[in-house]
Amino acid sequence: MLPSQCFTLNVADTLIVSTDGCHLHFEVSSDGSWGQPRFWDRFPLLWSGCRLTHGVRQGRVGFEVRVERRLLTADQEVKDPYGLRVGWSVGDSSLLLGEDEFSFAYDGRGKKVSDGTQEEYGEPFSEGDIIGCYAAFSADGAVELFFHKNGRFLGAAFSLSASLLRGRALVPHVLCKNCSVRFLLDHITPQWYPGPMGFMPLTALPAGQRVRITSAPTSRMQSEVVMMVGLPGSGKSFWAQTLMKQHPEKKYRLLGTEDLLCVCVFVQSGGQRDGRLQQASQCLTDLIKVAAKTPGNYILDQCNVLFSARRHKLQLFAGFRRRVVVIFPSADEWKTRLSQRRMSDGEQIPETALLKLQGSIYLLLFGKKGFNFSCTQGWAFIVFM
Repeated sequence: MLPSQCFTLNVADTLIVSTDGCHLHFEVSSDGSWGQPRFWDRFPLLWSGCRLTHGVRQGRVGFEVRVERRLLTADQEVKDPYGLRVGWSVGDSSLLLGEDEFSFAYDGRGKKVSDGTQEEYGEPFSEGDIIGCYAAFSADGAVELFFHKNGRFLGAAFSLSASLLRGRALVPHVLCKNCSVRFLLDHITPQWYPGPMGFMPLTALPAGQRVRITSAPTSRMQSEVVMMVGLPGSGKSFWAQTLMKQHPEKKYRLLGTEDLLCVCVFVQSGGQRDGRLQQASQCLTDLIKVAAKTPGNYILDQCNVLFSARRHKLQLFAGFRRRVVVIFPSADEWKTRLSQRRMSDGEQIPETALLKLQGSIYLLLFGKKGFNFSCTQGWAFIVFM
């Protein structure tokens, strides 16, 4: 078990795993050099990504990652229980390394992956192996990326044009499932394996040549939580994602069961969604408690129609700026959206459960106590959309 992630390590010039540049379900060690998935024992399909605090956009630079150990899982349904990708990405790309146009990964199955496209590359790697990741920038801004395994050169993996990156820094990035990983971040410690001639470890690069990527809140007073309220299929997630796009500088973390299920990548859909959804809900309950102790900006993307649930969650975030948004479409529009949701993900919510939720939200909006959120600060409003 790692020490709690509820701390702030990101000193301006210190190169460490970024506590605000990783999934909240990635647990970072107290010295910021290694970590592992937080819920590996209960939710073994969940992939967890992390970046370092700094990247680079010039020179010939590299870093090393060691696969520390596999985390044993009792879930016999998991066909491929372990997974790891290492590589580079730009700071505003998805934390799912290799699934974005601007992220470039060496996969432990012996593949290279970018923008969701996989190709054979190198050879498989596993527990105890050390992967070197290297970036060679040319004068015009083009970049060549290649990897080493235990000191052996595996060949060029990606050639990136200057027009693709447009001057943006590349940041060390890891995506793992059921394994712990360690970065070599001590500039005094010798490299695990010597890098290519002419390349400098990122740790040895002068601070002025490194590019700091993340700048999330560092205290509860600077932090914000937005609580979504509404019926299933009402449009809460759409509204939340729109807010995130409109304010990328806030680096909102979206906390919801669907968001957790989305990071179960590489898993074919089937009849086990209900079980996975139950696991995700259990993990989310604990994840919200972690968020309440970790400075940052969060969106709670759940129904939250019950007064007791709203009060409990908002009280957890005491000291944050707390805001509430109620999504309330017309009855006909809601039925249309709910039908579309059922068609897209196959989820069938029992009619009795929907009726109870409808009753709760009508009491919220039109009951004797009216629309009252005494814990909110800033704004609390209803969106008729």
